[in-house]
Formats: sequence, C-alpha cells, structure tokens
Amino acid sequence: MGGNMKDYFRFPVVPAVREDTQIQKVLTSKATSVFLLTGDIMELQQVIQLFHNTNKYVFLHIDLVKGLGKDEAALKFLKVQLKADGVITTKGNLVSFAKKIDLVPIQRIFLLDSQSLTTGIQQAKSHCPDYIEVLPGLLPDLIKRIREETKIPVITGGLVKTIGQIKEALSNGAIAVSTSEESLWNISL
Repeated sequence: MGGNMKDYFRFPVVPAVREDTQIQKVLTSKATSVFLLTGDIMELQQVIQLFHNTNKYVFLHIDLVKGLGKDEAALKFLKVQLKADGVITTKGNLVSFAKKIDLVPIQRIFLLDSQSLTTGIQQAKSHCPDYIEVLPGLLPDLIKRIREETKIPVITGGLVKTIGQIKEALSNGAIAVSTSEESLWNISL
C-alpha cells in the first residue's frame, strides 16, 4: 500500500472509528484513509488487514489502543508486525521516531486556549510530523494560522457533524476532516 502524501487523503473525509461496529461501514465507504481510535493488540492485525483489503490507509491512534505501550517498541510493532500506515499521537518524541522508521506520523493538537495553540505550533515545528490533526475541528481561522506557521498539512476533527462544517474546514486550508459521524463518510463534495 505504498503511496505519496496526496494519496492518503484523496477523499478528504476520514472516518474516525471509535467502535468495532463502525468497521463494516468504513469498508464500504469512499474513504481513502481511516483513523482507528479503538481496539486492542489481539485484534489489530486483522482489522488493519481488512482495511488494506479495501485499499484504505490505516492511521492508528497509539494513545487509545489497549495493550500497546506508548514507546518506540510499540511503533516498530505497528509498522513491522501490524503493517499500519501511520500513527496518531500527541507525543512529539513518538512523532520523531515514527519518521525514522517510515511510519507516517500525525501529531494531534488539542486547542484548549492560546497557550495550547502556541505550544502545539512549537511542538510541530520541532518534531516535523507529516501531518497535524487539530481538535476541535470547528476553528477555521486557527487551521489557517497553524498551516501558515508550520508549513505542515492540517487535518481537523472533533465535533464535526455537518457537511457545512467539513466544507468550511477544507476552504480554510485543512486537507482533510476526520469525523465519527457516519452520515458524512460518503458525502459528495
């Protein structure tokens, strides 16, 4: 499933899978990538293979998977054993290591206040993830600012529930929008 950066988010709505019951819906969706925000190490290989069988890239949120450490060994396991395409994390040191082993890193930044914005931008500049995911996703002016200051493609997500919100995020510079709202997974843009 090799590809360049553009391939991952060719379809800009990324299903954020929080429950096993959503997996089947993602398999038949237009999505080119999926954010896996659930699971445990016993089932991950099978789930990742299912997504790969339907030509979807899998980005695993390492902080939310059960039974997996939050360290370099866990990243190697994701890459070599589980064949994940990328990792989502809030931890800058894991972003740096993921890049070294060709596991596509997405650094997740929570925008709680102006300090978290400043810190998030500094961390992204320092660790140079391939992508930044900004949460919540309803802050279009901040999407522009983060993209301009870091020069890193921005994905946004969290609290996104309508097509209008997706269109606004994309028109303000996001390359993709992640959402657990199943009704948005196959929309026409």
